[in-house]
This record gives sequence, structure tokens and C-alpha cells, in this order.
Amino acid sequence: MREASYCEVMPGDSSYPAPADSRPVSIVLLAHNEAEVIESVVRGFYDKVVSKLPGSEIIVAEDGSTDGTKEILARLVNSLPGVRWEEGKEKRGYVNAFKKAMALPVNDLVVFCDSSGKHDPDDVWPMYQMMSEYDMVLGYKVNRADPLYRNVMSTVFNSLVNTYFSVGFRDIDCPLRIFRKSAFLDIAGMQWYERALINFELTLRFHYRGYKVAQVPVRHIARQFGESRGLPLKKIPRVIVNTLRNFSAIKADITRPDFRKVA
Repeated sequence: MREASYCEVMPGDSSYPAPADSRPVSIVLLAHNEAEVIESVVRGFYDKVVSKLPGSEIIVAEDGSTDGTKEILARLVNSLPGVRWEEGKEKRGYVNAFKKAMALPVNDLVVFCDSSGKHDPDDVWPMYQMMSEYDMVLGYKVNRADPLYRNVMSTVFNSLVNTYFSVGFRDIDCPLRIFRKSAFLDIAGMQWYERALINFELTLRFHYRGYKVAQVPVRHIARQFGESRGLPLKKIPRVIVNTLRNFSAIKADITRPDFRKVA
């Protein structure tokens, strides 16, 4: 099995210009109860990315928020051209919201991120400029601004994944990434096993399918308001156990002789 592609690009250069042959992107943001930060996150991606790439859009897949996020998004949709809001009447969960959101982009290049405000939109540009050669470019967080226990768990998890699946990703579940919608649709109809850490299974399926995947360092910013919307501490042990149980099923599926389709 081919090693995961790897390219080292320094993060955080806000002077990245849009290439002359720039292609539009669809930025998909998942949001649940992010009233404190959602406006700054949407405006950040709009000002730093969308405004530089004509034909681009932002889609906020809102997942049953009850804290005023919906009202803020309604206002943003009316004031920023190219911003769309897919409302969740009730909370569907990360996986269901993700899959529903992936049916919405009009462009083939999809930038995906959560709405926590912990990623800088400027870090999209190194990824974007690599998409002439790759099918997915994902970030790996440097100077990670998370509690110690989350940093330790991430390090252990990535080590287990890399060993078990014979890959070399530094932060396989990082939400900030860009990929081709056409490649995603190729694998979207498959049976997926993961129900929590979906980005890790998505990355493995791209890689084992034969798509070219690269990784670049991205900055990680401490959350400015409220508690993390990630997995609560009390649920983490159960999620870890369930994910580890899925390892064998995922590996059996993606290592089938007929799974690899891209030369």
C-alpha cells in the first residue's frame, strides 16, 4: 500500500494570492450552538477566502441550534452574497449533518471545517494551492490549543491508526481540510462504520481508494467563548471503545482487492 503523501508547508501566511487560474470553492461549516463565534467564523472565511475566489460560496450546515445561532445565520445570509444556510430543525448529530451538507456544494473543491473558531481561514491557501496535484489536503494542528488530556488522546489515537492501517498521518481526524466533491461522491454511498470520528474514516477511504492525500501544518487557536462543542469528557471513553471496535471492519473493507479504483 502506497504511503500517505506528505508535504510540509508553513502555516499562517495571510499574503497567499489566489492563483491566476483560480477555481471557486464551496466552504462547508458545521455548526451547533455557536452563537458566540458563528458570525466571526463566517465573516473570516468570507473575507479571507470567498471574496478572493469569484463563484465561491459558504454553506453553514446548522444542526438544531437553540442558542441564537439560527437568528445570526439568517442575518448573515441576507447581508453576505454567496452565504447559504442549511437549517437543522432538530439535532441530527455530526455524521448525519456532515453527509447532508456534502450534497449541497455547487463547486468541486470543498473546504470543510467546524465552526468553533479554532482554525484560521488563511490556512486554507496552502491547501488550495496543492489541489492541482492532490484529491484531499488535510491539516494537522501545530501548537495545539487544547487541554492536555485531549492532546494526549489525539497523539495516542493517531499512533494507533498509523500502526494498524499502515499510514502516516499526524492528525487524521483534523476537521480543516479541502477535497474534491467528485472524489467524495465516489465513496459516499459506501457503508461507513464510524459514527463519531468520521474524518478519520473519510481520510482512510480516500487514501485506500487510491486518491492522493497530503497533509500540511495548520494553526490551532484556543476557543474564545464557552466550552468545546467536541465530545464531552464523559462520552470520550465510550467513543474510543466503539471506534477501536470499528478498526477491523474498516480495514477489512478498505483492503479488499476490488476497493482500490484510482490508479
